[in-house]
Amino acid sequence: MAEAKRVPEERPESNLGLDGFDQFFTDNAQEANGVPGSTDPYMQAQVEKLLDRFTELMSLSVDQRVETSKIASQLIDNQRQLVATQQILIKLMERSIELTRHITTIEEKLPGLYELPRVVETLRQRVAELEGIETR
Repeated sequence: MAEAKRVPEERPESNLGLDGFDQFFTDNAQEANGVPGSTDPYMQAQVEKLLDRFTELMSLSVDQRVETSKIASQLIDNQRQLVATQQILIKLMERSIELTRHITTIEEKLPGLYELPRVVETLRQRVAELEGIETR
């Protein structure tokens, strides 16, 4: 079953307790437009203080944003330098590995090199024996 349409219970003659409502907004609208009303000097001073404080806060906010921008820029530069340094370090490590391999190869051949004079002396003595030459 369809619901019946609601009829608002507002009546133009009902008293909603809004006496002076229009007057309040009319006075504020006139003061905002520069029409002098019943302004309190204390309120005017408070408004000026608040505007000064707001101006200071806005200035501080702008200064902080500028500083934040500078810091962000510096951070980006530092990150670029870090990446470049890491790339250099990687290349140095690769070169170090190559050098270590080369040195290891040389060290593996060193014992044969140290024995070379003894081998040469042994060969000299054998050749002398074969040729029938006396040594010493």
